[in-house]
Amino acid sequence: MASPSTKLAAFDLVQTPYKKVGDHEIRADLIIPQSDFKGKRPVIVRFHGGGLITGDSLTMEWFPQWLIDLAQKHNAIIASANYRLMPESTSLDIFDDVEDFWTWLHSSTVAKLLASRPTPTSLDLTRILTAGESAGGLLSVCLALSHPDEIRAATASYPCVDMASTHFSTPSPIPPVMDPPITASFVGDFLAQIQPGTVRSSAAIPDRFDLMIAAIYFGNMTALYERGVEEASKRALRYPIEYFDQADAKLPVGGVSILQGIEDEIVPMDGPEKFVAKAREVMRGKPGGDKIVLTLREGAHGFDGEVSLSEKWIQDHLRVAVDAWLA
Repeated sequence: MASPSTKLAAFDLVQTPYKKVGDHEIRADLIIPQSDFKGKRPVIVRFHGGGLITGDSLTMEWFPQWLIDLAQKHNAIIASANYRLMPESTSLDIFDDVEDFWTWLHSSTVAKLLASRPTPTSLDLTRILTAGESAGGLLSVCLALSHPDEIRAATASYPCVDMASTHFSTPSPIPPVMDPPITASFVGDFLAQIQPGTVRSSAAIPDRFDLMIAAIYFGNMTALYERGVEEASKRALRYPIEYFDQADAKLPVGGVSILQGIEDEIVPMDGPEKFVAKAREVMRGKPGGDKIVLTLREGAHGFDGEVSLSEKWIQDHLRVAVDAWLA
């Protein structure tokens, strides 16, 4: 079990497995503001970043302060999940985990768990906002597109919504600066060492950070994302830009709000810009189509980690999504 951080000093933390793969348990974290609030609490469903390769639900240096502030301000429970990691598992395995987490969150198991706490509480599953950073932003967006009638709005910070882009499939002209150095064979060498049946669903930074960086800078990320995937029918589930090619494409009523750093070299801003342009074109005049927000700010990947909700610009960025979430 991961330990809470000072960032969560004003919260209670409930940690429990939400599914089991063989003998491997995958953990969910329910982060509950400490207050005398009575009644059902709105929900933030949040996924961590790490290139789908590394990280943990409670990697606090990647957990935005503004999101914690938002939960505290509105007495909301953050439901944050781990998921199987590549390359031991496939991207379809990850999306299966996301869907299983969604089902688990709506189960009587969670209701009973929260009701049995020293300070009993419950979820308002009619008011759900999704959130996530980087790879977690991709999962946030995709979950909202899979459940547009059950999720009020989606948010995502520098999400890798264009995994088919050349950025993720071709080597960068500037090699990564790492200590110790990593080479173009790093990902292939790692793959050769994987034992069949191995499952990872958590990695404490810096564990596997070098693998994530190597996959991005040496152009291996798209191949890892497609590794072991044969079900072409589920492509739109994993490529949200292509989702809008479907005749029945829908958005949550509160749309999608994306935050992006202009100097981001891990997830360049052209991916989110491409997603937003496609969504606005296809969803024009439809529910949520006028609530697609893209906020570009000076900064690199993860620039919002210590940004407080007291900052006016983050309030402005979130206003459309939060208003729909709490309506």
